[in-house]
Amino acid sequence: MNPNQPSSPALVLQPNQFEVIRDRLERYSGIQLDRISQHVLTTGLAQRLAATNMALEQYIQHLTQPGGMNEVRQLVELAVLNHETIFFRNLPHVRALRDVILPQLHRQKLAHTPLRIWSAGCSTGEEPYSLAILALEAFGQPLPRPIEIWATDLSETALTKARVGCYRGRALNNVTPPQLSRYFLPQGTTWKVRDEVRNLVHFERLNLLDPFPKRAHGIDIIFCQNVTIYFPLATFRTLMEHFYALLPDGGYLFLGFSETLWNIYDAFRLIEVEGAFIYTKAKGSPKKPTSPAGSTLVTIPSQPAGPPRGLPPRLAPRVAQATAPQPERKEARVEGASKQPVNQPKEQTDLFQQATALLEAGQAAEALVLLNRLPLHGPQAPQALALVARAHANRGDLDVAVAEARRALELDSLTTEAYLLLGIVYAQQGQLAVAAQNLERARYLEPESALISFHLAETYRQLKRLDVAQREYRNTLRKLAPQPADSLLDGVAVSWVRETCERQLKLLAQKPF
Repeated sequence: MNPNQPSSPALVLQPNQFEVIRDRLERYSGIQLDRISQHVLTTGLAQRLAATNMALEQYIQHLTQPGGMNEVRQLVELAVLNHETIFFRNLPHVRALRDVILPQLHRQKLAHTPLRIWSAGCSTGEEPYSLAILALEAFGQPLPRPIEIWATDLSETALTKARVGCYRGRALNNVTPPQLSRYFLPQGTTWKVRDEVRNLVHFERLNLLDPFPKRAHGIDIIFCQNVTIYFPLATFRTLMEHFYALLPDGGYLFLGFSETLWNIYDAFRLIEVEGAFIYTKAKGSPKKPTSPAGSTLVTIPSQPAGPPRGLPPRLAPRVAQATAPQPERKEARVEGASKQPVNQPKEQTDLFQQATALLEAGQAAEALVLLNRLPLHGPQAPQALALVARAHANRGDLDVAVAEARRALELDSLTTEAYLLLGIVYAQQGQLAVAAQNLERARYLEPESALISFHLAETYRQLKRLDVAQREYRNTLRKLAPQPADSLLDGVAVSWVRETCERQLKLLAQKPF
């Protein structure tokens, strides 16, 4: 580019334009974009405007017409779909599938009939190839029965990469050296999946919002991990209904650990297998969902194992809420299940406290590993989701954090931590009016929180609402008065918060209203 040539003006989306595009993309993909992702959408839009040589209004009009479907797909590829994943992403699920569930299904199914697994939202192939490797490790070679892994995704770009089957770097972090040498071939700077693994997987493009094809019937296990976190609640519930209708009695559903069905769709039964929390369509389950209080958490004992970006100040969960009495657990009969459910309230509280301590120490990734041991099931689920959202926010994964905080509020609209997190994120991204709304809701729920008052004061000041900013700075100082100066307020020194409030009050006193 010529440095003397004036650059093109930055693309600016008006709120109504953003809403039209967001709604059109959601109707196609099921994914609801939040304003926190508007910069990604703007970048993708700029590329498509240059490629189509259309003005913005003309392009938006084209998207909403029947002839614009191909362009909708192009924009979804650029601005909506996230293809980042790794092999063996959820290690508790890995152990549960290889050591317990695959051997159990092998014993139950008729001889020579295929054992079928669906990777729904397979992205660039790491998940279905992981499933193929686990089947080979569970059963050895030659396989004692056919194994069929059906891998689908909305993105043709991701599927093209998946069919090639070459990986490098972070994608292979969880692959052990023996697995790498046995199931991959070195190819330049990458590792290519061997044919014995590739031959078990069939890739196909599929939109999960569309009717399922005939190939979907006869599936024993569905993996749909970290696909639905951006779905609106109604879309998520509808997909779960379709999965439930598809699976046979005894079939299994593996979701991402923040994709809880509690209080959303309870026809599935939550079970614990080797420390992993999995949903099953248990024999004799109701054909339609019952009330949330009727759901049950049970455990399946293990069998012998087979072959081998930050957001300070950080939020703190209200641990006391995690110890609330749990609904009475009704006895359930699942093959191999023990009678005593695990993770009683005290253990859940301990996990909350340990995860919080890790977050305070700046170890968000370690906190997420620990949180993966929590069953997001029961009254503690919204607080657990809010804590998961906080961990993602502390890592800089703001879009995921916002999605998880919103899901926490869908489960319980009184989850103060979720409103506080949304307020902090939106404020940092310049969405000040939305930030103030969320922080005001948090203050209503917890009026004596100094942290909420402080963030409200900062947000009001940036909104030029100087009179209410002064009031909230004073409220913060009042609420901090009983606390020692050397104590911490969710990881931030109380003395620093006090000094900031006092400094801002002096500056605001010099400005006319």
